Amino acid sequence: YRDLAGFDFASSEINEALVRQLHRCEFIDPADNVVLVGGPGTGKTHIATAIGVQAIEHHKKRIRFFSTVDLVNALEQEKAQGKAGQIANRLIRSDLVVLDELGYLPFSASGGALLFHLLSKLYERTSVIITTNLSFSEWSTIFGDAKMTTALLDRLTHHCHILETGNDSFRFRNSSAQKSRKPKEGTPALTRS
Repeated sequence: YRDLAGFDFASSEINEALVRQLHRCEFIDPADNVVLVGGPGTGKTHIATAIGVQAIEHHKKRIRFFSTVDLVNALEQEKAQGKAGQIANRLIRSDLVVLDELGYLPFSASGGALLFHLLSKLYERTSVIITTNLSFSEWSTIFGDAKMTTALLDRLTHHCHILETGNDSFRFRNSSAQKSRKPKEGTPALTRS
């Protein structure tokens, strides 16, 4: 699993002191939130996972982790089956809900409304960590309604720690570094035939 020991703070723009503070999980009891914003491959999911694992293993917290699109699909399916509200009722009993990759894949306007209602129910009851590559000004493209987005951001950021991870992908940088390495002596170079 991912932990902070495996995160390369030297290569990141993220505020290391704030990450380490959040890793103590003191934000969970008052139901504060965390939003990690940055480009793909900048460590958002790594940090969110490390905090979640820390909360489970060292603080005995109840954590749920979702791909945001998967959660929205589950909310839509639940509604179609006439069981709306069951997921929300289960998540309210969690200490922390992690929503990964908000905005990476689109979902319907009705899905956006269901996610809005879920996050509204969690407000001041359950902490939420969201990872996203979108700035707050772009969130209306996800939810499809500017007023609903404004209301959501107002609740979400009321008690919130915002971490920016930058836009330079660790994965891309590492793959570029691998490509620029010269082959070791005695190792045949790979060529296309």
